[in-house]
Amino acid sequence: MMRKKRNSVILLLMMVLALLAGCAAKKREKKEDEIYLYYADKNQTGLVSVLYKPENTEPLAAAGEVLEKMNETSKETGCITAKPAAVIINDIQYEDMTLKIDFGDTYMDMNNVTELLCRSAIVLTLTQLNGIDSVSFTVGGEYITDSANMPVGRMTANDFIDNGESDINSYRQVKVEVFFSNSKETGLVPVTYDEICDSNTSVEKLIIERLLKGPDDSRYVKTIPSGVRLVSVLTKDGICYVNFDAAFLTEKSDVTSEFELYSIVNSLCELSYINKVQISVNGNTDKKLRDEISLVYPFSRNLDIVVNEE
Repeated sequence: MMRKKRNSVILLLMMVLALLAGCAAKKREKKEDEIYLYYADKNQTGLVSVLYKPENTEPLAAAGEVLEKMNETSKETGCITAKPAAVIINDIQYEDMTLKIDFGDTYMDMNNVTELLCRSAIVLTLTQLNGIDSVSFTVGGEYITDSANMPVGRMTANDFIDNGESDINSYRQVKVEVFFSNSKETGLVPVTYDEICDSNTSVEKLIIERLLKGPDDSRYVKTIPSGVRLVSVLTKDGICYVNFDAAFLTEKSDVTSEFELYSIVNSLCELSYINKVQISVNGNTDKKLRDEISLVYPFSRNLDIVVNEE
């Protein structure tokens, strides 16, 4: 089973993360044989860079040297290591222009902000080395996963920067409230999460992805079957249009059809600009969920099936 990146519930308000604030200042141009080492700033809210000239030129040896150097703090900038000391690197391998880094289990203990800082610092640094175009992260040999529980494969600098400038400040941390079933399956319970997404990901998509991923707490029950995939989601004139693939009708759920449907509707209707939710399957609304609930018309929230947390 793929290792899941655990999401921390840290903040009470939505906030924008300026994760590369320290890199916004104009840098001295690096020489041909130099690279930028990326560290976290002293507040651990962004990245700062320090020029460094690697001694090794072979990709694997240079990567090992650079990773070791990144474990040191920089007195020059007053910054700290982006990778916490408790996060251990088990092994690094090099193949087909990709550096593969395997971490110990403590990687999973990082909160979302620290993990993003760590990941971006390592990728941005290592992809400057000759012969390394991308980096992949595993924990105990298994790929880390994103918020939709999909494996995060090879990462390049373009995943974090755009047109030579930092684009990590487009990442934001958003508080979302989603509804899962309680363990007794007698009602839906609101559960709050802090999620990180980029500026191109809507909060609606973030909510559906969290429902698809399921709860982290065993007190709650996942409402949407694991095999279901989101095709699209958009909101217009107060109605959120959610389009799933065919598995939404065929995969067996652990809860009733009513709980499955209203976990989606109630979660999305927590957003102030959404009043109703229209669900379709491959673009078709002329369907019935479990042959019980017609999807023809949009649904409003149903608070009658919401219960207090156990």
